[in-house]
Amino acid sequence: MKISKREMGLALMTLTVILIGFTWYIVSNRVEQWKGMKGEIAQIDRQVRMHQQAIKMSDSWKTELDTLQNGLAVFASGDHSVAPDLLKIIKQISSKHGLDITRTQPYPEKQIGDLFEMGINCTWQGTLEAIVFFLADLQEQGARFDVRSLNVAPQGKGNPTLKGNMVIHCAYMRSAAPTPEAK
Repeated sequence: MKISKREMGLALMTLTVILIGFTWYIVSNRVEQWKGMKGEIAQIDRQVRMHQQAIKMSDSWKTELDTLQNGLAVFASGDHSVAPDLLKIIKQISSKHGLDITRTQPYPEKQIGDLFEMGINCTWQGTLEAIVFFLADLQEQGARFDVRSLNVAPQGKGNPTLKGNMVIHCAYMRSAAPTPEAK
């Protein structure tokens, strides 16, 4: 059996068409997969850049954390309540500015990692100037004190004094060895 040039050309063209069709079938299934992977690659690149930036910033975060921790009061560990010590500090700041704290009620201590937090509900009365300077002084204390709730009302008609209550959250740490307040 002898194959003519024409039959050989047809066979070659048929084989070429079959190979092209088979290649098209394989590639068309992979194109969508490649497009999806391209989106994933872009997302992973963004995450890598974000994590690299976070790693670069970790030194500044550690420095800021150390600064904040150094500003916190350190009390002896144990069952001793720190509420009287915290109330003493708050009363000193309030009397410095002429704000009269009439009643205080400490909330239970909460531990968050190495940090402890205690809320103190304070009922007060004083002038607008006294409360403003008191709050500004608390703000200058750094992370030690945080006023999360403040209610203000006039004392009465024609009276320039104000009254109200506030919840001051105090942050502090406890040392392993029993020592008096370090800061």
